[in-house]
Amino acid sequence: MEASRAEGGGYLDTSRLSPGEYLGMAAAVVLFLSLWLPWFTTSEDNRFSRLGGASGGDGVNAWHVFNTLDILLTLAATAPFILSWIIARGHKLTWKPGEVTMIVGITAFVLILCNGIILGRPGDTVDIGLGIGYFVGLIASAGMLVAGYLRQAVYGDPRKPPGVI
Repeated sequence: MEASRAEGGGYLDTSRLSPGEYLGMAAAVVLFLSLWLPWFTTSEDNRFSRLGGASGGDGVNAWHVFNTLDILLTLAATAPFILSWIIARGHKLTWKPGEVTMIVGITAFVLILCNGIILGRPGDTVDIGLGIGYFVGLIASAGMLVAGYLRQAVYGDPRKPPGVI
C-alpha cells in the first residue's frame, strides 16, 4: 500500500479542512488580487502629483509602486494554501494549525498599514491619495488574521492544564 494512502482517505482529504482554512484561502486570493487594483491615486488638480508614471488623477497598483512589498504580500498569500495542504495531507504539525496564517496576516496588515498611513505615502511628490486596492489589501490581510485565529482557537483541540483528567 502507498504511504500516502496508509492512514485512510486519498492523497488529499479535504474533509479535514475547517471553515478557518477556507476563509484563509479566500482572504489570500483577495489579497493577491488587490495587488492589481489601484493602491494610490494622484491629484487631478496638482500637476506635481506624480507616482509610478501616473499623474492627473490616475491610480497606480502595488506592482508599479513597491519594489519589495508586492513580493512579500504575494508570499503572504501563499501561507493559507500551504496550511491547507498540510492539513489535507494529514501531516503532523509542531505548532497549532492556524498560528502561522495568523502571524502572516498580522505581518501583512502591519506592512500595508505602514506603507500608506503610518510611514506616509510612497514617492516624493504631493497629493497622493489612497486607492481602493489599498483598503481591499488591508481588509484581506485582516481576514487572514481572523482565519488563522479561527482555525487555531475554535477548531483546534483544547489543551488541558497539567493534573486535569
